[in-house]
Amino acid sequence: MNKMTEFCNFLREAWAYIKVYFQLRWDAARLRYAIFMADALQKAKNKRFYVIENAQGKLIWLCNDDIKIMQRPRTVRKLVNGRLFYYKVRMIPKGTTHLDVMRDCLYYTDVRINNSNGITVEERNKKQAAWLTYMERKRMDKMFGKLKAKK
Repeated sequence: MNKMTEFCNFLREAWAYIKVYFQLRWDAARLRYAIFMADALQKAKNKRFYVIENAQGKLIWLCNDDIKIMQRPRTVRKLVNGRLFYYKVRMIPKGTTHLDVMRDCLYYTDVRINNSNGITVEERNKKQAAWLTYMERKRMDKMFGKLKAKK
């Protein structure tokens, strides 16, 4: 009975590692797609685009106009104890500049088509590796938290 329990735990752990591996491969593909879309939009609109992760964990690509729109306050309604409350919320803090976004984003394009002010290969690889490490840690914590709860 004890060996059977150990074997089942081994299989659960192996399955968790396999699942995290394929999820990371999917995350890398999502990042490549977001970079591809940012490059395509930069060629079409001739503006700088940034690839960032939003609060839901999705990768989005924004230009400076989108950042300005997200800095505007929006009215949100919330129902608390039968009463409706209104408050204003910003998606991005008001004082955020394009330099802050460049520092925190995963990728950014050139300012113009024939300009070479885009992200360097070393910086791109460093940011991508840091994001994939973050996603791996996030997924491992989630997966092994579930395994510990089952035991």
